Amino acid sequence: MFSLQKVMGRDDEFCALLEASATEAVRSVVALKGILLNKCDVSDLEVFQLARRNDKDITSKIGELLNRAIVTSFEREDIEELSQALYKIPKTVEKFAERYLIVVERARGFDFTRQLILLEEATRSVLEMVQAFRCDAGVAEIKRLDTRIQRLESEADDVILDLIGDLYHPEFPSLEAIIIKDLIELNEKVVDRCRDASGVIARLVIKLH
Repeated sequence: MFSLQKVMGRDDEFCALLEASATEAVRSVVALKGILLNKCDVSDLEVFQLARRNDKDITSKIGELLNRAIVTSFEREDIEELSQALYKIPKTVEKFAERYLIVVERARGFDFTRQLILLEEATRSVLEMVQAFRCDAGVAEIKRLDTRIQRLESEADDVILDLIGDLYHPEFPSLEAIIIKDLIELNEKVVDRCRDASGVIARLVIKLH
């Protein structure tokens, strides 16, 4: 027999897992900030690996729940796309940390602060958006948050152009320029991943309303 209560309960299970995934994304950026601001040991990647493993486990649980769910308010493809978009955020942060560790002596002096600010705001905005989705805050609130993340992506594009422009200065060492350009582009991809997740949530909410 169809049970609305069961459907709503299952929907909240999905939302709880998605919120947990977005939380791991925020934690990964906090850890990255600690490394780039020299507040923790750059040789320790465990915190990034843990965030990515936790998120991978959450993504697997979402898949298992989808396989068990007969009836849900969400389309399977939307939930899969959103869970993958959220998973890619800490995965990309971990990739940055791995590369930074390899080249830390050549990259330590570069200031990533402008990107860090955007990464923090973007991941926290995604978490806020998932929480708003979970509590059914409505289309207007989701659109407001989606607009904020679009703005952050636009700002990130401007920042990367400025930072890469600095690398083209004749006095900037060539090898360091290549190394840092790669790191800058990875950081920018984190904001892109946030925008991907935001876009899925916005489309999903519009479908449900």
